[in-house]
Amino acid sequence: MLKLLPLLFIFVFASCSHMMRSGQYIMLRSGETPQKIARLYGIQEYLLREANPNTEFQAGEWVFVPLPTGILNGFDPAYILSETEFSWPVPSTKKISSGFGRRWGKSHDGIDIPGRKGTHIIAAADGTVTYSGNGLSGYGNLIIIKHSSGIHTVYAHNQSLYAKKGEKVYRGQVIATLGNTGRSSGPHLHFEVRLNNKAVNPVAYLPPPKDRTIRYAQR
Repeated sequence: MLKLLPLLFIFVFASCSHMMRSGQYIMLRSGETPQKIARLYGIQEYLLREANPNTEFQAGEWVFVPLPTGILNGFDPAYILSETEFSWPVPSTKKISSGFGRRWGKSHDGIDIPGRKGTHIIAAADGTVTYSGNGLSGYGNLIIIKHSSGIHTVYAHNQSLYAKKGEKVYRGQVIATLGNTGRSSGPHLHFEVRLNNKAVNPVAYLPPPKDRTIRYAQR
């Protein structure tokens, strides 16, 4: 995983004076200077420095490269560059509206993360898309990603699907937009982690939500 981090593409959006800011975060490697990075990505050096005012541009540092493509609402780098096994799959919201476990007398195999329809959803970790479609009852537009060690992540109720079956995806890559398809009471991402095809609590793999507003149904 660590060897892949310098290649990690993370697209971001920030609002300032009604202007959009987009681009990606990269980890600097030995010998990479602001001049080299600017030349590599085809931008002016001063824009790179303006985007990273408190950076010394030393090897191992994460720097933001401003680019004209790639948008995410309300990006928080800590949720992408987290040291936990997976990144938070909906960077624009840090809430959980329904937790893992029994709900309404049935098993709830994941967590529900509410958000605005159309908000971007990212791959929680590197992997290969094993399913992308709407053929599983109740899940709506669905993406399943296979990771290492027998782990799969499940992203359900999406509005649009960007990642295709068989595609290799990377941690932080936009794979879908949040929606309300399938058996859903409102716009949210239903997110599951499955270990050897058994549902496990995703919270154990994710950075903690900032606003842990979890509503549990009566058990």
